[in-house]
Amino acid sequence: MILHALNDYYDRMAKDCDSGMPLYGTSLENISFALVLGEDGSLQAIEDLRDQNGNKLRPRKLPVPAAEKKASGIKANFLWDATGYVLGCDGKAKPERTELCHAAFIGLVKSYCDDTDPGLKAVLSFLGRGKAAELAEREDWSDICDTNLVFRLDGVPGFIHDRPAARKAWSVCRADREQGTIGQCLVTGQSGSIARLHPSIKGVRGAQSSGASMVSFNLSAFESYGKGQSFNAPVGQPAAFAYTTALNALLGSDSRQKVTIGDTTYVFWAKKTTEAETFFADLFTPTKGSEGKASERIDQKTTQDLFSLLKAIRDGRRPVDILPDLDPDVSFYVLGLAPNAARLSIRFWQETSLGDLLQKIGRHYQQLNLVRQYESEPEFPPLWRLLVETATLGKSENISPILAGGLTRSMFTGAPYPQNLLPIVLDRIRAEHNVTYFRAALLKAYLLRNSNMKEVPVSLDVSRSDRPYLLGRLFAVLEKAQEEAVPGANATIKDRYLASAAATPGQVFHLLLKNSANHIGKLKKDPQKKGRAFHYDNMTQEIISGLTDYPKTMKAEEQGLFMIGYYHQRKDFYTKKTQEG
Repeated sequence: MILHALNDYYDRMAKDCDSGMPLYGTSLENISFALVLGEDGSLQAIEDLRDQNGNKLRPRKLPVPAAEKKASGIKANFLWDATGYVLGCDGKAKPERTELCHAAFIGLVKSYCDDTDPGLKAVLSFLGRGKAAELAEREDWSDICDTNLVFRLDGVPGFIHDRPAARKAWSVCRADREQGTIGQCLVTGQSGSIARLHPSIKGVRGAQSSGASMVSFNLSAFESYGKGQSFNAPVGQPAAFAYTTALNALLGSDSRQKVTIGDTTYVFWAKKTTEAETFFADLFTPTKGSEGKASERIDQKTTQDLFSLLKAIRDGRRPVDILPDLDPDVSFYVLGLAPNAARLSIRFWQETSLGDLLQKIGRHYQQLNLVRQYESEPEFPPLWRLLVETATLGKSENISPILAGGLTRSMFTGAPYPQNLLPIVLDRIRAEHNVTYFRAALLKAYLLRNSNMKEVPVSLDVSRSDRPYLLGRLFAVLEKAQEEAVPGANATIKDRYLASAAATPGQVFHLLLKNSANHIGKLKKDPQKKGRAFHYDNMTQEIISGLTDYPKTMKAEEQGLFMIGYYHQRKDFYTKKTQEG
């Protein structure tokens, strides 16, 4: 099903001339330099093809004859390759292997190219001169070494591998390579040559930079009925090319249809063209504006459209009411890939309608909905921002892969949140003595979805009588009284007692209330703070009147509600202070 969906995506994009999707038999590769040859094979110049990206020069993506899957073997690409193959010199300090690579490249060109075409004749003459290694003496060799090279005929536009004679030679070469087992393709159902090895997939964070495989059989234990390698999962050559090309395009560095969460890279696409493909990544990470006012306007419009859409689906309205061109019935796919040595693990796969997916995402944000601590904080927090709040030191590299994957799955499928979400958030609060907006929102969502709690308020609810919620509010009032009475204290009761007050209130609150009486008494002696003292005293008594006792311990779910009550009351203090100022 995954390969079939990717194959369909390739067919859709290949019909769009502006998509840049390479045709069958080609692949988009990183090319840095072009060897400009005279018709006699002499090297006229080395043309730098790299593009400026900020302060760095990066290789240009060019369509070339499809790359060979080399792994650890020696296999030359047709009319392009790295310097070790094309020139016979590189920086790998393995001269014998480099010599074999260069010989393989020369042998491939000589086997399929003749001198009837000026471009191919120039390449043959250049390789026959045997002076390619002299290029290692150039001053710019450090930039050229180990990069990919192509050929250009001096004074003629385009590259030699794109010339009609070169394409004809490549088609013969490709046909020879694809000769092998004939069978029925599992993806298309058509009979034809079955791919022994599938092209490599690049762009998954943590996987090998040279690429990894999603379909691979390299041990006899994985094989059945005497079928070796990928013949165990027969996929035709065209389909193998199509699904890997589509996936590589989705995983491209400039793709807006991928996002990395934890150790998993997610890509998403639709069966038909939809604008949801362009803004779906913003659900996880905000749009990063690039240079230039035009792109900034585009990003601002995308952000506004996304905000309006999320607000609509969170409030139970239809997405088409906000974006009329959005088709809720179109099939939408989400694929999560994680590195596993030279292979890729499929961590997540979902095929559903766009409308159903948006509905589940809307439920996720509905349950997260909470009054923000600061106006600058996002009303719809992206998933990466939530996960950072669960990580040690707030660093993304410390995010638990298991939690990241589970939270993403819950967001997409509507399944319960991971069971470890609650204890992890509580642990971060205990460690940092800080209940942030994002942590409180996660606690609220968890309680609503996992503990079957019917309702958790968005903001302060003074009528709520849940004991944990009241205890959280009470702790916030006592902390506020201390802050007013002892401004600038090195450590407040939050730093010392927040965790224990939530876990074992029966052992802590009698001490906190005793100290608070001293704080309020001190405030009453100050004429300027006397009114606040009576206010905090009245609030304390009002909250205590709703409590029957102080439990010795509270369960994790009750501690979560305690933290929400504390957050609500603290936010309410801040709001009132702003209005009064």
